[in-house]
Amino acid sequence: MDDKLKLKFDISIIELLGDQLYTQLPAVLSEYISNSYDADSTEVEILFDIEDDGIFKTDIIIKDNGIGIADENTNIVNQINEKYLQIGRRRRKIEHESLSKIYKRKIQGKKGIGKLAGFGITKRIDITTISNQVLNEFILDYEKMHQVDPGEDYYPEHKCIDESTDIQSGTIIKLCDVSKKTEIDLSKLCISLVKRNNTFDDNFKVTLIKKVNGFECDKIIIDSQMYLESIKQINSIQFEWSIPEDLHNLELDEEINNYFINNKIKGKVYTTSTPLKKEDQGIILYANGKLCQDNCTFNERSNDNFYQYMFGNLEVDFIDNDIEIDNISTSRDSLVWENDISQKLKENINEVLKKIQSRWRDLRKEEKKEEIKKVTNTDIDKWLDSLPLSEKNTASKLVDTIINDSHIDNERAKDYIEHVKDMYSYSTFKDLATEIVSLKEFSLDSTLKLIKDWKFIEAKELAKVSEGRIKTIDSFERMILNNESERDVIQPFIEEFPWLLDPKLISFEREVTYLKLLREKFNDSSLPESNRRIDFLTSMSDGSLYIFELKRPNIKITTDYVKQVYDYESFIREKDPHIQIKTFLVTNNCDIDRTAQSMIDSARRDNKFDIKTYTELLSAARSYHGDIIEKYNELYKTEES
Repeated sequence: MDDKLKLKFDISIIELLGDQLYTQLPAVLSEYISNSYDADSTEVEILFDIEDDGIFKTDIIIKDNGIGIADENTNIVNQINEKYLQIGRRRRKIEHESLSKIYKRKIQGKKGIGKLAGFGITKRIDITTISNQVLNEFILDYEKMHQVDPGEDYYPEHKCIDESTDIQSGTIIKLCDVSKKTEIDLSKLCISLVKRNNTFDDNFKVTLIKKVNGFECDKIIIDSQMYLESIKQINSIQFEWSIPEDLHNLELDEEINNYFINNKIKGKVYTTSTPLKKEDQGIILYANGKLCQDNCTFNERSNDNFYQYMFGNLEVDFIDNDIEIDNISTSRDSLVWENDISQKLKENINEVLKKIQSRWRDLRKEEKKEEIKKVTNTDIDKWLDSLPLSEKNTASKLVDTIINDSHIDNERAKDYIEHVKDMYSYSTFKDLATEIVSLKEFSLDSTLKLIKDWKFIEAKELAKVSEGRIKTIDSFERMILNNESERDVIQPFIEEFPWLLDPKLISFEREVTYLKLLREKFNDSSLPESNRRIDFLTSMSDGSLYIFELKRPNIKITTDYVKQVYDYESFIREKDPHIQIKTFLVTNNCDIDRTAQSMIDSARRDNKFDIKTYTELLSAARSYHGDIIEKYNELYKTEES
């Protein structure tokens, strides 16, 4: 029986497994958390005790309420030597037990080297362990280990040997004067620890506490959802799949389904609406609740956009079941891929992700279509179905390249598809689109180039139209100056060129009688009405009506003319009080008698009608078409450069 603690070791092993393998704080703490978990702890407290009085010093103390290092009443020192100070002790193999003693947890430790993790950030580790009311305290000193001759044992300083105590069982690990000098952010540390350990719950509570100069300044209880919530703060979850529950919806081979079910693989795969940070992309694997593979896509050619939006986790406990074979790397962040078991796992996960990828594309496409429908009131599928078959095939390819590209958000996709939809009213564009989509290397770039090229072509055509319209405006201005008859000259000219009154208008109905209006608009021709005529009437896309009463340019506006416009407005409102009406009296003579002016002012206040001059309307039309020509010229200069 040993009465003295001793450590048999090779200093090169300590260097390799301690200060080289575990250099990051989360990796170090994760090992001690796993030890506490295997010792059936229900509560673990990690204290960051910081002194800042000009010289920055940090001690990290990990305290748990587990069974302690020794779990028997006798030979405590001997048990510490065998169970803790024996480097590389394979607990599961030696004890023939894969479950913890009290809570039957799946044991995470396997290689027997996690105890050395602290040497990655400190040169001294103080250990206090209590089992069955017996306390032992000793020190592992890295510098003193270096002084031991090769082949000789190292004897830790035993500060307290087999001392009786009333303190409950547990272990305290103190990492003294750690080398980490940067600020410790408990929130970020929690997220990193959750990524490494998947065991935090009501029966295993881990609390982080930060003290500066003796005062507690932060305290966080680790929640198993912290990593997921940290991603949700930046990216909204768009879709998710539960494994194995959703496998049957993915149309996988039965062999793959059985592989997941037989090996009890379970977890979640998520996709987000926007690309993830690089370090969050991919699937994390856990074995017995501990990280065994950091974020991975399981596909060497994973340059597809899908993998930028995908993350998740899977429990693959079976990969760590074999006591003899070790499928997990020493650093615990990667599987050992050079064996058949790991390769089989990789292949099957890859097959599942490929099916999810295909489903993801379909779901995003449908969601994007619905979003576009909400914003533009355009049902894309309905519009495509309305096209002739030859046009539908071409248009579908253009639309699909836009919707399927994950880099194009819903807002831009809406704009692009609106362009395509508008452009399909031009036969020239249809011919150009057919030529483009028939190319072997047709892609999104081809579609966007087509839209850009057509914008230029369209701008050029519109500029030509605008140049012609400005000449028409010049001709109409001469008619106004000559005070031509509204019935014989002006009205026929307006009927041919309705945009003179409003550039956005395409056509008018001229000389619409009340009776015709009743029949067409109100479906009520039985009412007795004097069959008066409205000069010009047009229905807008929103259901509103525009009425124009044209007068000879230089005629003086009297109360009779104003009353006439009032009658038009009143007649329509009587038939439908909810209809939106815009009524205009058009003249070029502002010499209006006092009574008529009073009636006009009242009508404007009540939004009954407005009075416009031919000069105002033509000025607006000239400015509108001048802007089109100017924009084309700017676009032309850009194309030239």
